Amino acid sequence: MEAPSTTPSSTAPVPKPEQPWHAAYPTPRNSDPRAVTRSEILQWLKDGQVPGQDFVLVDLRRADHEGGTIRGSINLPAQSLYASIPTLYTLFSAAEVKKVIFYCGA
Repeated sequence: MEAPSTTPSSTAPVPKPEQPWHAAYPTPRNSDPRAVTRSEILQWLKDGQVPGQDFVLVDLRRADHEGGTIRGSINLPAQSLYASIPTLYTLFSAAEVKKVIFYCGA
């Protein structure tokens, strides 16, 4: 009787490196989106623009928003964003929202 082989089989599966969650989604079409500064948003508010009406702030953080959020923003974790885009587009278009700003803490 032969002793069992201790060398790995050449047919053993090679473990794949773990991918980040966003690797499952298409690459963004705009690789350099325009940034909106805090001072710009403050100026919009001073000029009388209304969050949720003139613009929408979408907080993409999942759990690190415990320190607070921007008043009038909606929380939609980045992990669920891609599947929600058609619904968001329909809602924001129907409400005639012209600006949508996505933000996170990263």
